[in-house]
Amino acid sequence: MPDITVLLQTAFSGLTLGAVYALIAVSLVMVYKVSKIVCFAQGEFFVIGGLTLATFTNQLGWPLWQALPATLAIAALLGMVIERGVIRPVRHEGVGTVIVMTIALSISLQGIALPIWGREAHVVPPFTGLPPLEVLGAFLSAQVIIVILIALAVFAALWYFFEYSLLGIAMRAAAQAPIGARLVGISVSRLTRFGWASGVALGALAGAVIAPLLFVSYSAGTLPMVKAFIAMAVGGLSSTAGALVGGFAIGLMEAYIVGFVSSEFADAIVFLFLIGFLLWRPNGLFGTDDKGGM
Repeated sequence: MPDITVLLQTAFSGLTLGAVYALIAVSLVMVYKVSKIVCFAQGEFFVIGGLTLATFTNQLGWPLWQALPATLAIAALLGMVIERGVIRPVRHEGVGTVIVMTIALSISLQGIALPIWGREAHVVPPFTGLPPLEVLGAFLSAQVIIVILIALAVFAALWYFFEYSLLGIAMRAAAQAPIGARLVGISVSRLTRFGWASGVALGALAGAVIAPLLFVSYSAGTLPMVKAFIAMAVGGLSSTAGALVGGFAIGLMEAYIVGFVSSEFADAIVFLFLIGFLLWRPNGLFGTDDKGGM
């Protein structure tokens, strides 16, 4: 029987993974809520966030307070360009066409990232020099705490945004009834572009905050994207609360499987869990009624 220290240390590892999956899953939900599209290139935005921050901090010597906002601004601009130039021309051509387009976009972004950053992995200095937190002999690094707090803060901000702000309510209306939204003067195309900018920036934020903990390379976004999509499906496709819960649940499950079963079977077990869970609850934990619920 593992002692409490091992169990806690494994839980801390799971929370780290879960925060990453949750952030990417929330970014997927953000795009889905405003365009009804699941963007399978979100893992590449995760990578671009980490690599761009590494460039600013390691090569250009920028302080974090400059490098992080610049990284998110570049990601948001990329999101607007992708929505206008890639997604909008095909969004009415059918779900299959759009899915294929996002997959092609993912592969293309990997091909663009390779000559820019190379095959080698990059790492970013920790955001803070604070010592790790010790709990019953298990250690939780300050960077992990930052990642978890950012994931919770993003959820809280999006919850307030979609439930109480005029812009968030307008975005929900534009996604659910675009014709009706246009009739009352809402610019659906502008809100969709803003949603994509925000979703891509959130994906980049996930990569930026995890970069001090993991080595990020041009091809490192595939598995996090897949796990985040599982979290999104488990929580309910349009629920940010579901994405948060699903992300942490998948992260904890993966950590305990790796720690106490086998790392070789971790991915297979996670996918089997997804199959079983969706057979039990096809709409996820919080449903997919698209009525704006968080």
